[in-house]
Amino acid sequence: MGFLKKRKKRNKIEFSEYNKHKAKGGKNASLLTAFDRMEYQIVNDDSKETLLKICDIILSGRAVLANFDRIDTDAANEMLSFISGVVYAKEGEIYKLDKKLFLFGGKEEFEDGSLYQYVEDTKDV
Repeated sequence: MGFLKKRKKRNKIEFSEYNKHKAKGGKNASLLTAFDRMEYQIVNDDSKETLLKICDIILSGRAVLANFDRIDTDAANEMLSFISGVVYAKEGEIYKLDKKLFLFGGKEEFEDGSLYQYVEDTKDV
């Protein structure tokens, strides 16, 4: 009598719940990671339009890598405060990758692990 049993080999590929949900959207939807869908934004001004554009991207289910180098610190802090509220509403996370470089994403965007891997990879640089 042994404690270990042989497992039967499975011929089908199983996806996580996250990928099953995304696969419904299209044939190749499950092949894209959250990192692949991430949008990059260089913030050139502190206008309401720029702020709402970043928030709309987050609310649409994509992560945003935003660079605030081109605006002053006070304006960047005001924008960060507002964006933080949107991320909080999506139960997401914010990572500061550099002095004025931030990664924003909702809870679902971090589930596949690709954004966490990106954050870890940027720490090594």
